[in-house]
Amino acid sequence: MARVLIAFASREGHTELIAHHVARKLEDRRHMVRLINLTAGEGEAGADEYDAAIIAGSIHRGNFAGELTSFLMRHGPAVRSHASAFLPVSLTAASHDPHEVAALNEIGQRFLFEAGWQPDFVEHVAGAVYDRQLNLIERTVLHSIMRQHDEEPDQSGTTVLTDWARLDEFVGEFAAKL
Repeated sequence: MARVLIAFASREGHTELIAHHVARKLEDRRHMVRLINLTAGEGEAGADEYDAAIIAGSIHRGNFAGELTSFLMRHGPAVRSHASAFLPVSLTAASHDPHEVAALNEIGQRFLFEAGWQPDFVEHVAGAVYDRQLNLIERTVLHSIMRQHDEEPDQSGTTVLTDWARLDEFVGEFAAKL
């Protein structure tokens, strides 16, 4: 049984859902998990006392939340000394376009370079579109982009692009290293 820290920064809430999903899957494998919501400013006491760490954050307009960088600056030595994984969350992660995937990889690699961290795993995870959190222009643009990629926006107003089965495979791969 390993002690796993999952620290995440979530703007619309989908990265938080992903973090909780990963936590449940690790707990199902008998690992002890602690979640820290960096966006909510949850306490970080004891964040260095884990056997492994998963850091998750959403990409918006080509950048990650500053809370991720700040967390890695404070806890980088501990994160780097154990098994670790990075879960960048974005709509682009659902794309099959090689240029978009290359641009997404570049954003992630730039972040990791600036943070001075080379995780054992990097797993890009597709996010979701929550219409209620978008203004009319944002919703129109995002729906147009989705249709260009043969994704029809869900009539409920919530379009989830996350490949949950692939995320579960990642958890299995990560857990096997613990």
